[in-house]
Amino acid sequence: MYTLSTLRRASCLLFLACAALFIAPPKAAAQAGQLDPTFGQGGIVTTDFGLGFVNDLAAAFAVAIQPDGKIVVCGSSPTAIGAPLATLARYNTNGSLDTSFGTNGIVTTSNVALPSAIVLQTNGDIVVAGSIVFRGSSETMNVLRYSASGILDSTFGTGGIVTLSNDQGAASSALALQPNGDILYANGSVLFRLLPNGQLDASFGSGGKTALAGKGVVALGLFSNGKILVAGTLSGSGTIGRYSSNGALDATYGINGQLGTTGSANEMLLLANGQLLVAGNLASGVLGPTLGFAVTQYVAAGVTNPKFGTHGGVVTPVPGSPTVQTTGLGVELSGDIVTLGTGSANFANYVFALARYTSTGQLDNTFGTDGIVTTAFAGKSTVTSYGLAIQSDGKIVAVGSYSVQEGVNSTDYGFLLARYLGQ
Repeated sequence: MYTLSTLRRASCLLFLACAALFIAPPKAAAQAGQLDPTFGQGGIVTTDFGLGFVNDLAAAFAVAIQPDGKIVVCGSSPTAIGAPLATLARYNTNGSLDTSFGTNGIVTTSNVALPSAIVLQTNGDIVVAGSIVFRGSSETMNVLRYSASGILDSTFGTGGIVTLSNDQGAASSALALQPNGDILYANGSVLFRLLPNGQLDASFGSGGKTALAGKGVVALGLFSNGKILVAGTLSGSGTIGRYSSNGALDATYGINGQLGTTGSANEMLLLANGQLLVAGNLASGVLGPTLGFAVTQYVAAGVTNPKFGTHGGVVTPVPGSPTVQTTGLGVELSGDIVTLGTGSANFANYVFALARYTSTGQLDNTFGTDGIVTTAFAGKSTVTSYGLAIQSDGKIVAVGSYSVQEGVNSTDYGFLLARYLGQ
């Protein structure tokens, strides 16, 4: 039998428990665009490669996400003799280096081009590509394939390496995998197609390569019918070209196979419905600062979609950064669109800048501050963003490089990764 004293004690405990519920401070709700606290140190990961010479920097140029959530980046790392190495690094989902990959999470390869593009094959193999420019001569380009553990694949090219040449190459590169395993690689003004073993596909173009109408290729897109989109530059402006599956320019697209873009074409994505997204910059004049991110959507026929943004596009200034260089473009499962860039003011105050738009081209005010996020990195002399990837859970991974001035002639370089909440 319960006594009156017992009931009173029970009532007091119940009252105190209820009171605690009312006076407990609420936890701050996570917001889309915030740095992910479960990644590295407060959402940021740096990988230090030590001092480097001028133009001998450590930089993560491109990023890809494995099905298991691990993050693979490719780029360059400095050496003591001033000759940067092609470098891959793989990170666990919490941002720590994956020690099962290469040597303590890092793989370096000497005497090859520095990779600026990356794709993952369905079997876990990693394909990267890049170029080396020789002044007054041709450009040597390399496509490399590594196993999932970071070992060069001896069944690909020569010891895992394919070497190509191009007289009009550029620093940027683009890669795409076709459903049959063929590899498309574009650089400068040439598009190559490699068979799964790394040999040039003689059925494509002329001996496995085709000349492009534009140059400075930044991205490739594949239609389900085998046609290929190539984004680059023509006469100083952004351009998109469409090519048939055998490498011939498709004159039925745009004007004689070419589509001029609003502003530069720094990034491109082909959507599942055949529509096309292009992200770049819109300048205020020939030598003036950029006005911000410029995103345009085109329908499959190659004309702007009037239902997107304002008459087909949207331009977004970044507060505090009168200059923004667009470096990344991604689409979330929800259809929301994310852009990445490097923001700066008078060659200082460098930041990672992101903007998120709805599928119709409106800034998403649930992301950051009115759709925009900027991240400054304390203690870094400069930062530069280079690539963007979106995880299956909607989190956004941005990669690039940082530098820290250590003396008059000494600079410390490293990889820089930041992960942001997607929802």
